Amino acid sequence: MTSIYDIAKAAGTSIATVSYVINKSGRVSPETTARVEKAIQELKYEPKSFARALASGQTFTISIVSPLTVYKNQISFIQLINGVGEVLEKSDYRLFMHPTLDRANSWLELEAAARGHQMDGVILLHVQLQDKRIEILKKESIPFVLIGRTEDNDGLDYVDADIHDAVRLAVDHLAERGYQKICMVGEKGNAGVSYRLIEQFKKRISEKKLPYQPAWCSNMAESSDEMITDLVKILSGSDHPTAVFAVSDIAVLNTLKVARQLHLQIPEDLAVIGYADNYIYQYLDPPISAVFNGAGKLGSIAAQILLKKLMDPERYTEQILVSPELVSRQSVA
Repeated sequence: MTSIYDIAKAAGTSIATVSYVINKSGRVSPETTARVEKAIQELKYEPKSFARALASGQTFTISIVSPLTVYKNQISFIQLINGVGEVLEKSDYRLFMHPTLDRANSWLELEAAARGHQMDGVILLHVQLQDKRIEILKKESIPFVLIGRTEDNDGLDYVDADIHDAVRLAVDHLAERGYQKICMVGEKGNAGVSYRLIEQFKKRISEKKLPYQPAWCSNMAESSDEMITDLVKILSGSDHPTAVFAVSDIAVLNTLKVARQLHLQIPEDLAVIGYADNYIYQYLDPPISAVFNGAGKLGSIAAQILLKKLMDPERYTEQILVSPELVSRQSVA
């Protein structure tokens, strides 16, 4: 499907210039107008719906809203963005990244943008169990989709990883290969995924009747330096874990760093398995296994749902869980 971006590219102009021509604003030179009109004709673009949207005040912008910490700790976030982009590039919508500052009232940034109707729709990341941002978007009647889940998801559209199955897959994969003492490490956070990971990890360790120490199963650090300190303490003990389930990219890198520091061989002395796979894992030494490779799928499904909501705000609610899939590499024997 031809979009306004295709017209702008073919005519060698900006999207704003194309919209001026479509709406006959008179702000564009005759030469540029002719190029745009020629591109519209050759690409058989139907601008009527776009013109109606502009008249009604639409921005044709979709925002991904997430805290800055997501950019810092998760390289796989790029795959999620690519998933969104691959869907939106076939539409008239453009993608806007809206990183919020890491502070208690960061939701006020979204409130200001929503009140100004700076976007037509929102994909909301780092979803908390009780998330103030949801009420803001509802109040301003801005369609949105969650990547993640709240405590009460009634009437909310979301797509999320199946955390229960991802944790089960990680623990079972390690246990079946003889790694009985398993530690989970990551960042401390207030997103629902952090709570679900800890809850499901403790539950699966109990179900498998594996050795349990509280410090091994919920040691989520405030910072990268604190995580390294914790890992040194845990892995240098006489009864240290034989495997680490690292639930963020920073956790994977810090585990490798501490293992080298303590002269632990991977996977002989210590197995390492990540949560969300990304392209960097295959280039680490050794290459790192992971249990979820659907970050791009989360993004593309979220974008598809949001586009449908923008077309029909009254449509039915969609709630989708993406299943995990083991990516086996040399970090687990």
